[in-house]
Amino acid sequence: MSSLPAGEPDDRGLVLAAQSGDRAAFGTLVRRYQRGVHGIGMRFFRNEADADDLVQETFVRAWRAIDRFDADRPLLPWLRRIATNWALNRLDASRRHGEEELTDALPSTAVAADDELASKRLREDVERALQELPADQRMILILRAVDGLSYQEIADTIDVPIGTVMSRLARAREAMRRKVTR
Repeated sequence: MSSLPAGEPDDRGLVLAAQSGDRAAFGTLVRRYQRGVHGIGMRFFRNEADADDLVQETFVRAWRAIDRFDADRPLLPWLRRIATNWALNRLDASRRHGEEELTDALPSTAVAADDELASKRLREDVERALQELPADQRMILILRAVDGLSYQEIADTIDVPIGTVMSRLARAREAMRRKVTR
């Protein structure tokens, strides 16, 4: 958690106030975390409009559920979980409707600049393989490879034990390796 300026209320105090109906306290939390949530949206969707939708939907859902949130737990993993779940649901719905919105969601592969066709094919293979992964494996792979979260941060974000994160990530990597190299 980042250090707060002197006199700035901590997350716990703001959450408790928001749970009592204080919209201004919740607004402070939104301002504090909206940039980070927007970053999640940009990594998933690669466009401002969808990232903005993710921010709005994340905080609407957080406001609706704030009374059930444990103020003694860190807020950021909970917000990440809301954002990530919404993004994955949106991507799954888009895929069912024939749209491809996750293109470019993985970092560029190191391929010679003069070999654009091979790079494009590899990117398409990676995208296809990623879409074929089960949602739980795909989410963990994105959180690790794209967002750069630690195993513990992923475990906190999706509320599973760290061992589950490690095993799902190993299975996701192996599945990606098999699908991309076939």
